[in-house]
Amino acid sequence: MKKIFIDYGQRINTAILGVIQDILRDLSESKISSNHCFYITFKTKDEDVKISKNLQKDYPKEMTIVLQNQYWDLNVRKNHFTVTLTFNKKKEMLQIPFKSIIKFYDPFVKFSIQLELKDNKIKSQKSLIKKKTKSSEKSRKIITLDDFRKKNK
Repeated sequence: MKKIFIDYGQRINTAILGVIQDILRDLSESKISSNHCFYITFKTKDEDVKISKNLQKDYPKEMTIVLQNQYWDLNVRKNHFTVTLTFNKKKEMLQIPFKSIIKFYDPFVKFSIQLELKDNKIKSQKSLIKKKTKSSEKSRKIITLDDFRKKNK
């Protein structure tokens, strides 16, 4: 029987993105205090991100937007949100999938989240887990969580 491993990181990221989605929905419905300011960083290369060619050129990898006083048409959907912001005195509509968000920050309450959503990293961690599991089954060794944690240099 094939063993299925629980991807805790993916489950946590999905839950966090749900919280961000709820916050943006409340913001779009004016249920949140006007004191809040949200910084949202996202991967501009994500296939479902829709931004102008100029913005893509200026921000080839990632971009941080600020939702505070000057934004328009915030619309929250199941998998993405759209918002109009001003860049160089010109209004531009952006479509940002929730899966492309890598950072979320609310300085009003000092709340910050950094998400780890890099596909290659997730795939390489799964490969590492499979390799460690196979070798542990052979040698009957116990694998500690420290084997999977990031090492601070």
